[in-house]
Amino acid sequence: MQSPATQAMFATSNKGLHAFSLTGQVTSIGLSDTVVSQATARDNTLLAAVPVIHAVHEMMSYVEDDSREQQSGLFLFDLSKGVQPNMKGKQVYNGNVKSCAIGKQSTSGKQRWYAGTEPADVVVSEDTGATWADTSSFQAIPGREDWTFPGPPHVPHTLSIDFAPSPKADGESTAEDVVLAGIEVGGCLVSASDGLWETRHGSIIANTSRPQLCIDVHQVRPDPFNFNRWYATCGATPQVRGEGGTFVTEDQGASWRRVFDGGPGQQQAKDFAKGQGYAIGLALNPYRQGELIVTAGDRPPGIGVHVHHSRDGGTTFHDITEDVYGNEGLQDCRGGHTPVPYFVKEGALLGSDTGDIIICKDVSQGDWTKLCKVPGHITTLTEGNRSPSSVTH
Repeated sequence: MQSPATQAMFATSNKGLHAFSLTGQVTSIGLSDTVVSQATARDNTLLAAVPVIHAVHEMMSYVEDDSREQQSGLFLFDLSKGVQPNMKGKQVYNGNVKSCAIGKQSTSGKQRWYAGTEPADVVVSEDTGATWADTSSFQAIPGREDWTFPGPPHVPHTLSIDFAPSPKADGESTAEDVVLAGIEVGGCLVSASDGLWETRHGSIIANTSRPQLCIDVHQVRPDPFNFNRWYATCGATPQVRGEGGTFVTEDQGASWRRVFDGGPGQQQAKDFAKGQGYAIGLALNPYRQGELIVTAGDRPPGIGVHVHHSRDGGTTFHDITEDVYGNEGLQDCRGGHTPVPYFVKEGALLGSDTGDIIICKDVSQGDWTKLCKVPGHITTLTEGNRSPSSVTH
């Protein structure tokens, strides 16, 4: 029998935490009128990340006034009795939390909980939030003092946490996962079972001081069909060295390359960097190998709506923005900020700042329809036992 967390879909917004179904039903679970940056669910556990309000949230239209205060931290929702409206979440970590994840069970048999914070860190609990492990190795990474963030208060933060199988010498995977962390602005970090963190930015580009991966990282996600291949979406601003866009590594971060080229009707690398360099959203289809969606804005921190689709692992991309929102009845679902992409077994989803969630059975066919509407500006889409997709800052 499936747990409630695996039966429902979840969305976060600047109006709280919501559950929805693929039949269009919506339930507001909790954290009403709170900016929730991310959520993740496994078994009967749902965790929600709540940040401290800054100027960037006003720019993203999450709030009207960046002086607004809310109780920040990581909040636990017990789904053992099912999804209910207006549930009371329990604060299990007090801090400025931007992202969250639930990993494999610890040696004690309990889940490992991860919280990505500002200032940039990843804190871990193996006892359902009673204690949180020290992450001094994260803070001791060479170059840590150079991490930053272009907007006020100019403090770097952890925007994504995910997991990839750790390879053995014979090419097989081990039972332990490596933890992937995407830092804005700090790069891609990896932690193995020993808990030590290291950067995985690739080599230095010839005649420059820049690594192959732009270190303004928004999302880092493993390919569900190849544990050596990871994808990253990265921004680009005058304060950040290097070009933004979408990057791929075939060797777990030892080397990276940007993945935009192609022929007529496909987005060229130079055009993507010029018009859509601020790539944020990233969704990899676990049901169809090589399919991914990247969503981007015209400028930071995600102003503008652009949707790009690939069926060949990022070798070529097609701009499908007008194919999506040009559908009858969907013009008002477009909004003005970068949408959240996600894949489910039944197709692809996009969640917008209007609160609308739209669905398409086959992206190549372009048959998008409106699924439902949740309160507020959507920041995350996710379902149980899978990583979330988010466009938050």
